[in-house]
Amino acid sequence: MSHQLRGIDRRTFLKVAAASTAAALTPVTALAAPAAKPAAQTMTYKEAPMLAEMVEAGTLPAVDERLPLSPRVVPVQEEIGEYGGTWRRAYKGMSDSSNQIKLIHTFGLHYFSPDPDTIEIVPGLFDEWTQNEDSTEFTFHLREGMRWSDGEFFDTEDIQFWYDWYYQGDLGPGYSLLTINDTPMELEVVDAYTFIVRFPEPNPLLPSRIANSATEGSIGGPTFGAPAHYLSQFIPGTDYTNQAKIDEALAAHQLTTWQQLFGDAGNREGPISWWFLNPELPVMIPWRIEVPPPLNDPIVMVRNPYYYSVDPEGQQLPYIDRIDFRLFEDNSIFDLWITQGLIDMHQRHVAAANFPLYKEHEASGDYRVIIWTQTWTHAYYPNTSHTDPVLRDLFTNPKMREAMSIAINRDEINNLVYDGFYEPRQASPVSGSPEFDPEFEQRWTEYDPDRARALLDEIGLEVGPDGKRLRPDGAPLNFQLMHSKAGDQPRLDEIDLVAQYWNAIGLGVSIDSVERSLYEERLANGQVDVGHWEHDRSLIIEGNPDSYIGTVSQQPYVNLYAKWYVGNPVGVEPPADHPIRLIWGFWEQASREADATKRHALVMEMLAVHKEAPLAIGTVGEPPALAITKNNFRNVPEEMASDTTLRDILLARPEQFFIRQS
Repeated sequence: MSHQLRGIDRRTFLKVAAASTAAALTPVTALAAPAAKPAAQTMTYKEAPMLAEMVEAGTLPAVDERLPLSPRVVPVQEEIGEYGGTWRRAYKGMSDSSNQIKLIHTFGLHYFSPDPDTIEIVPGLFDEWTQNEDSTEFTFHLREGMRWSDGEFFDTEDIQFWYDWYYQGDLGPGYSLLTINDTPMELEVVDAYTFIVRFPEPNPLLPSRIANSATEGSIGGPTFGAPAHYLSQFIPGTDYTNQAKIDEALAAHQLTTWQQLFGDAGNREGPISWWFLNPELPVMIPWRIEVPPPLNDPIVMVRNPYYYSVDPEGQQLPYIDRIDFRLFEDNSIFDLWITQGLIDMHQRHVAAANFPLYKEHEASGDYRVIIWTQTWTHAYYPNTSHTDPVLRDLFTNPKMREAMSIAINRDEINNLVYDGFYEPRQASPVSGSPEFDPEFEQRWTEYDPDRARALLDEIGLEVGPDGKRLRPDGAPLNFQLMHSKAGDQPRLDEIDLVAQYWNAIGLGVSIDSVERSLYEERLANGQVDVGHWEHDRSLIIEGNPDSYIGTVSQQPYVNLYAKWYVGNPVGVEPPADHPIRLIWGFWEQASREADATKRHALVMEMLAVHKEAPLAIGTVGEPPALAITKNNFRNVPEEMASDTTLRDILLARPEQFFIRQS
């Protein structure tokens, strides 16, 4: 069980953590100043050799014609890069699509970190945006001349299409972020590049939510756009409807309705509408899928010849030609590839517990280990919306959750499994966050199994002849701890320990290890007793409160209640006295409050409800985030906070990474 990290202490190991985490010290609300429209660029543009060959052959327009009038200029980390090369990565299957998504998110507005102490919101697909004084009206301007990856222009026809079909139409439901008190957002198209959105009440955090939308960005979500010219072909009754294509696609994918081509309502992950599955789908991202999953290994992404960004010298990005993702199931295989020098740059799935292994092979593998800061906590989620009324009442009872929490020996987990490189803590905002609270961090974290047993006695859970607790209805108190961490041995060791701690106080706990897609399927149907996941989105809560309002599906502490909150038809309305109602109430007030000081106070009130009786049970967190990086793989920042709200690796601007060819 022990994973050796000898010869270096945590303080030394995290020498860059303080600088990286300091990026959170500026509240996100101070970053969302509207951007003025930049002047048209006058630089001379350049392109990758592989694209220049296509231009020469007459199969691709010149680079000046492919870029907008004012391309997005992406700063480089170290130096102007070189074109070419294949970025070798790895992934764990269809359920690991975030591996690809976080490299290529393309939003209307982006988070940008010019230095480790600063986070800004900067223009992306939108080159200009303004808002009125009370944040009920926002005007966005698209970069003129931007094109989808098939060469068609991206303009407000695509915005209107998204609004009509994704937000208001059959491909919904509408996005809760954009609907206030059941009143939909209004859209006004001003001209080919300008549109206005209006809300019935203030929505001051809209810019920051656009910058961290969990969607791919070019379809759905707060970027507001979808390729009308392509997707309309698959919708009956439009000017572009192509019934032959609809029939062909339905037959090819063994589906029965055109809506199924777009995926389940709201997820947009159908075989036609999801870029990850459909190489023909026009996109705005730096690399598009060329060889898709699930039947191919490796899957391949190639540069988008119409990508709308350049470096400071006018070279169209991305620098790297293609990205290959090899499939693995067991993390030991992935670690072997790393040590053999077969991975060019990777942070996802790179375990801090294996730091000595990675360091041992640095020279032979010709790579370096970059240390970033991770901003999540491992957590366990008793489902307070359980369909079993007995378990629902027990998990909703604060004494039950406190007993489960203080039965866990966090110091033992940290030292035995992680050799002290994590911090024992509660599921709460991390150090460096504007919302950090040291008392919340330590709430219910003291190891006290005797008090845990006493709390179970107070609840009335009698002990049976076998030493196990009985439910109030007399049946054995058994439940499953479900997770999807197979192949991650340190995590499996931690989960085993947690189950042992709970069994030691008389709870009948078994472990259910499932593949991530099955985990998410069961969560979608409310079929979970206690789930396990990372309590992330804990650096800038105002920027993304999802872990604290229960809407991260993998964190099922209010599983069915959260689905009700976002309008999912399988959701269940929570009781009037459930604490999640207070949490939602404070967040809804905060998200409508234009005054930054008042808004912060409301967010802290929301977090105080969690602090009083945590709904999520944290164990250890804030580990180092290791980024394995080949020595010829450049422009990777040495200091960075890896955080879901900031879209993890996206904050490093992967399009400006390059592979030194000589």
